[in-house]
Amino acid sequence: MSNRKSLFLGLIIGGFSGAAIALLASPKYSQDLKDTLSANSKKVKETLSTLKTETIQLKNQVVETSKEGAIILKDFSKDLKTSVDTWKKEIEPNTNKIIDELKSIEESIQQLEKVTKA
Repeated sequence: MSNRKSLFLGLIIGGFSGAAIALLASPKYSQDLKDTLSANSKKVKETLSTLKTETIQLKNQVVETSKEGAIILKDFSKDLKTSVDTWKKEIEPNTNKIIDELKSIEESIQQLEKVTKA
């Protein structure tokens, strides 16, 4: 099986090589082909250069956005913590009043239980 693959691959490579040599050696098509290959090569180089530049710009934008996001998240976290701490301080007196009221209600219930049992 491996020999068949090698033979098939050799035939394909040999065929392409022969065709390329024949086209390049042909006087009429040789110059046209060279010009076409040269033009296409320049286009590919320009496209790759543009792609490289745009990729670098995109990378820089992602890095910058990531940094800005980290700063915003840090600030938000600080603001949230401050808000929660302020809220806790504001409700503390009410919390103590509620606890005192619950104790008073509990004492009243206990007194009522004693009265009803007696």
